[in-house]
Amino acid sequence: MNTLTLEYIKSILPPRPDNSHKMTFGHVLNIAGSLHYRGAAYLSSLSALRVGAGYVTLASSPSVCDSVSALTPNVVTLPLLTHVTQRHDDAGQATDLLSTKMQPSNTQSSDLQAIDVQAIDKRAVLQLRDKLNQASVISMGSGLSIGHSTDQLIISPNISTNISPLANPPLSNKHLSNSHSQGLSVPDGNNGFFYALLTEIQANPNPVIFDADALNFMSHLLHPSGPSKTSINLPKNSIITPHPKELSRLLNVDVSEIQAKRVHYASIAAKQLNTVVVLKGKHSVISDGERVFINPTGNSALAKAGTGDVLTGMISGFCAQGVSPINAACLGVYLHGLAGDIAAEDLSQYGMLASDLLNYIPNAILKVLAV
Repeated sequence: MNTLTLEYIKSILPPRPDNSHKMTFGHVLNIAGSLHYRGAAYLSSLSALRVGAGYVTLASSPSVCDSVSALTPNVVTLPLLTHVTQRHDDAGQATDLLSTKMQPSNTQSSDLQAIDVQAIDKRAVLQLRDKLNQASVISMGSGLSIGHSTDQLIISPNISTNISPLANPPLSNKHLSNSHSQGLSVPDGNNGFFYALLTEIQANPNPVIFDADALNFMSHLLHPSGPSKTSINLPKNSIITPHPKELSRLLNVDVSEIQAKRVHYASIAAKQLNTVVVLKGKHSVISDGERVFINPTGNSALAKAGTGDVLTGMISGFCAQGVSPINAACLGVYLHGLAGDIAAEDLSQYGMLASDLLNYIPNAILKVLAV
């Protein structure tokens, strides 16, 4: 077990040759963001550029892509195909209701319409196929909102999508049934898309970083509510970035047990899933199942929404530059914490925001280079 140091971090920083161009430093394909988590797509995309990646493509729903493009000119966007919600009238004819408005509660059932929640269609994987092959690294899950959301309601017992599942739906929605709510139902979210995506990238040789709801989706496959269990084969050079609750779901182990034996369970998960694990929290643990690194940087300023998205982008940015998954994880975690330490000196541990952290990443790199 090793504690990360400034000297070690400097020794694994990727070189920056003068004779270079943007693709010298790699292409990140970031599949992130959803209706209520557009900021996650912004943070995870920009942080990859802040650590030196040459090019970032954000693939997401059209509304997320539009939002990120309005905030920054630095990220290339790829709007993905989304579900077309349909209503079947009494004659059985389907009517497209994309981008329609919610009707008042006294509207007759024959006139009920649906909300376009821009869940990504599983067929978007075909749209992504060339990018998946071209990218130096793929990151997915930040704000992707894989599962169902009870604030994205469809207002008709007869509403369905025109997309059939890839296989038996891996996520159960029994606990989200609205059968007693006058026909309200919950859309399928992005679970079908993620299942198709996970299948598509099985043989991808480049690094893949799984974060946030991508991990929650994987835990549903490993530990479903029903009797069937799905084995997961992650791509060869993958990294997962769980916080303790997410690792608890993946291993089906209580959070208190995870926290009591953080190094043990990070190593167990790395071996079981054949991946590099970043177990986030105070003194984050990085393990590939054989080696273990403990991070000394960071403070309570990082206990704020969005900072995990910044970390995911930083790790993917280093992978894009050719750094190995274990070293990219070490670089990302250490510099993420160091940026938080420097930012807290200026802004306090109370007042620092995840978006502030982006501006302090260069300061953290400069501090390492000065050693």
